[in-house]
Amino acid sequence: MPKFYFLLLALFCFSESVQAQEEVNVAQILDSLQYGAELPSEILQTKSLVLVKVPPKSTQPYLRGSWKKLAEQAQPGFKRAGIDAVVYYYVEDIYSGKEPYLSFMEDFKKRGLENIIFLVQEAANYRIVLTKMNDGDPLIKSGQQAWQTQHADLAMALNNLYKAAANSAQARENLLILEVPEFGTMTSPIKGRRGEYYDLNFSSERLAIVPFADTAQINQVMADYPYKYGFVDANKGDTKLRSDGYQYILYYVHTTGKEVKEMLGYNTTDTETAYVSEVVKDGQVRVNSYSIDIPVYKFYIKHIYSGNVFLGKKWDAAPTWQQALTNYIDNLRNELVRK
Repeated sequence: MPKFYFLLLALFCFSESVQAQEEVNVAQILDSLQYGAELPSEILQTKSLVLVKVPPKSTQPYLRGSWKKLAEQAQPGFKRAGIDAVVYYYVEDIYSGKEPYLSFMEDFKKRGLENIIFLVQEAANYRIVLTKMNDGDPLIKSGQQAWQTQHADLAMALNNLYKAAANSAQARENLLILEVPEFGTMTSPIKGRRGEYYDLNFSSERLAIVPFADTAQINQVMADYPYKYGFVDANKGDTKLRSDGYQYILYYVHTTGKEVKEMLGYNTTDTETAYVSEVVKDGQVRVNSYSIDIPVYKFYIKHIYSGNVFLGKKWDAAPTWQQALTNYIDNLRNELVRK
């Protein structure tokens, strides 16, 4: 699958049927919006979500850049323009998996957010894009109306926004705008019980997998899974899955280790700089330490009817989906398969 095609799907309509990737390419996606001279309707009277993207600190390994600093620089400019930017997130956290994505959408609706601001720092350019938040899934649609400005100087880009707002015919009703940015908390995709163990019923039921990579590659890793599984369509609902004989479904979360742990309810401390991933296979323990800022995959199995989630007994995340899924299966076999 061409990378560009995946990236469009990843932002406009999150689907686990697409290839797993390291990051979302926001610039290519935003180029598919329809830009005009007018600001999005009622943006000076309603609340906005800000999604931030900055260059990584490094690419080998990939380390997320200092995005909160950019947010702190931008918030006064949004306030001056009358834009009520009420909460900031890093864009890759929103698109970290199907379940986190849908959970974030619920959170945004509860907060009454109606607009999205993309704040993007590229090598020598700052890009600010404003558009409406779609009422439902997907978050935004390809080709929808938007407004943008770009400049090598962030202050100049923000000044362009101020001028557009000042010249707009919209009434300015956003009066209680924050002086400093609010950084959003991670959502929780777990709606049922959270378990750091495995379900004994895995052995008697079939596991559903929505293809998130080439199915031949998934099959290669799943060859060590001791029970039945099958691939299912991403659009198939829970009731249909159960009627087709699936009681469990495989999911993952993919973003920095720190955010993955927060989303899945693991305890974290401010003093930690790395997390140890532990796997037991054939009585042998293997451990790897990864920076909290390195993107990792963490797999889990969910019981479809109850929503209960089975994370496994050990933190077994890894930078590639192949290794993370292998880790989860190895730990599962160690607990459930008796030789």
